[in-house]
Amino acid sequence: MALTVHVPGHAELRLEHLLLDVNGTLTDRGALVDGVAERLAALAGMLEIRLLSADTLGTLADVAGALGARAGLVASGEEKAHVVAELGSARCAAIGNGANDAAMLHAAALGIVVIGPEGAAGAAVSSADVVCASILDALDLLLDERALAATVRR
Repeated sequence: MALTVHVPGHAELRLEHLLLDVNGTLTDRGALVDGVAERLAALAGMLEIRLLSADTLGTLADVAGALGARAGLVASGEEKAHVVAELGSARCAAIGNGANDAAMLHAAALGIVVIGPEGAAGAAVSSADVVCASILDALDLLLDERALAATVRR
């Protein structure tokens, strides 16, 4: 199970894991963003989906249950980056919006920052390979390998 993206001027991306922040990325103030579940269901056939969160709003278990996704409680951005390293950074895509996502976005082979209704931290924006206006745009980009290749080509 993998998502392979042939990127002109760049090494081929062979992604096996999608690591997702929860608060501000998949949710808007704790409520799952409409359309996320359907897109993640489509990606689940290609990527192992894993949620990583400090669970500031206390919704991690509910969101993971609604998505049928594996969840990990992490206390810091360094812990998120450690999960990327354990899984193999070359095989990971990551999506987040917060300052505590910056290390994860930087460590992953493909880091995508989303600027949603809760905004995005400057550290996350500067650590990402791609900036998207919403989580839906980010997931749609993963579902369309030609568009993704066009965005990250060098």
